[in-house]
Amino acid sequence: MEYIGDRPLRNVGEIPRMGARRYGDKEAVVSGSGLGERSYEELDERSDRVAEVLRDNGLTAGDRVGLYLPNTLEYPESYFGVLKAGGVVVPLNLMLDDGSLRYVVRDAGVEHVVSTPLLAAGVERDRVSVSPPGEVFADTSVEKLYLSGGDVSGVDVVDYEGAVSQPSGDVDTDRGGDDLAVQMYTSGTTGDPKGVLLTHRNILTAIESFTKTAPRLDPDDTLLLVLPLFHIYGLNALLTTHLYSGAVVVLQATPEPRPVLNALDEHEVDTFPAVPAILRKVHDVYSRNPEEYDIDSLETVGSGAAPLSDEVKNKITEDWDVVMGEGWAMTETAGAGAVLRQGTDLWKPSGCVGKPMHNVELRLVDPDTGDVVVSHRVLDATTPPPDERYVGAEGEIAVRGPQVFDGYHGLPEKTDEVFDDEGWFHTGDVAELDEDGDLWIRGRTDDMIHVGGENVYPEQVENVLNDHPAVTEAGAAGVPHEVKGEAPVAFVVSEDGIGEGELRRYALERLPSYAHPRRVFFVDTVPRSATQKVQRYRLRERAKDRVGGELEPSDRL
Repeated sequence: MEYIGDRPLRNVGEIPRMGARRYGDKEAVVSGSGLGERSYEELDERSDRVAEVLRDNGLTAGDRVGLYLPNTLEYPESYFGVLKAGGVVVPLNLMLDDGSLRYVVRDAGVEHVVSTPLLAAGVERDRVSVSPPGEVFADTSVEKLYLSGGDVSGVDVVDYEGAVSQPSGDVDTDRGGDDLAVQMYTSGTTGDPKGVLLTHRNILTAIESFTKTAPRLDPDDTLLLVLPLFHIYGLNALLTTHLYSGAVVVLQATPEPRPVLNALDEHEVDTFPAVPAILRKVHDVYSRNPEEYDIDSLETVGSGAAPLSDEVKNKITEDWDVVMGEGWAMTETAGAGAVLRQGTDLWKPSGCVGKPMHNVELRLVDPDTGDVVVSHRVLDATTPPPDERYVGAEGEIAVRGPQVFDGYHGLPEKTDEVFDDEGWFHTGDVAELDEDGDLWIRGRTDDMIHVGGENVYPEQVENVLNDHPAVTEAGAAGVPHEVKGEAPVAFVVSEDGIGEGELRRYALERLPSYAHPRRVFFVDTVPRSATQKVQRYRLRERAKDRVGGELEPSDRL
């Protein structure tokens, strides 16, 4: 753990103070849209002022504060300001519909919300309408809205910029490792979002896992942060970890390709993590006119949250001369988990997420019995490759360590369900172990399709379809089958006019016969969460409507 003065950090709110003492007027966060920057000293001072303003407006220790913000300069200073004030940050997902947002606000008991004029009139993000705060928070528990300029009916508005720009003294934060820091809601891939309770210790030890697993992380790094800060990977693995390490974080509010490429060029970015959908779009625009953008500074590109086809991965690594890594983590583990390390492992095909991070205990268990399939000692990154009898072993990932969350807010039965008697958190994600001790994500236990005694993960089907040059994106789910019990169907986005029969034959040639999709439906979009994970529960609903009953054996090729 890093030190502030002569002692280790006690809470996450102390990170700006540590940065100000170490790096002074060095840039900490920069607007990728040209709207300014904050030095480490300025970030510390403004987050102090945010804390004072919140306390002046009635915030007490443990109160929930919602952040209804895109990736702008207000986000980091508000995040640390809430923590300095002793509050609990509730990142609000801009991609949720208004009803789901209100559910989150009421479930968490949010009384204070920080927002921005950029959302005051409502905006479009990734083809999703983001409502203005006045519409979202009316008739909820929200009492104070911190917004620069303007009035919002039904909510007491505090002029954010006017208040935060005033001088401030240092704010003392009496919060320790066991105190709650963040209540982040899951992305809703399986139903209603759940509030994940993360303590200061969870977050700080996860940051330590990141920095000790990636020793190249240092003050010379410049990160382009386009992934949303209302997701744990953007908030903790990227923003907080890089500020903890003294790096420069370029905040990009819109994930559109041209602004992203301009930011990579202008700020001489060396690290660019994203999700496959963003990477595909950015590379496509770049490849049309590569001379327009100078991205020679770029060294590392990260991909996660969804499968990236090997075709796209290979194009990016060749055209940009970068290394690409993938990883695995969850909100419940504060973003710490497994990651591919520097070296030859980074050139493995997509789907490989590497080995556990520093201080993360991980093992594979039988999802039905709970029996250990592979011990965490075999998976430890410091041990030799696994015994050959474990190669190909498959099981549900179970995790234990100081990074793992305290439980789900208001859901004690769900919390008990995911923890065993030894404190292992059973994630629901299934992985396979290879000969190097690296993990390959195969799917989720609750998405598994049971086809006549064989198990099929939707990712198997999606990965094959995504490799077809005519497919832009694909999603798969199981529906009832007259003979097999269940069988896969696929939803595909394509602009090339390819036929259903051709895609089904393509899949059948590359998948076990029981795993090929019995139907392919062409759609405009595949439903995804804010982190680009396919929402398969929505696909199952759509598939049932389209099929209108059970698939029949005649649906085979």
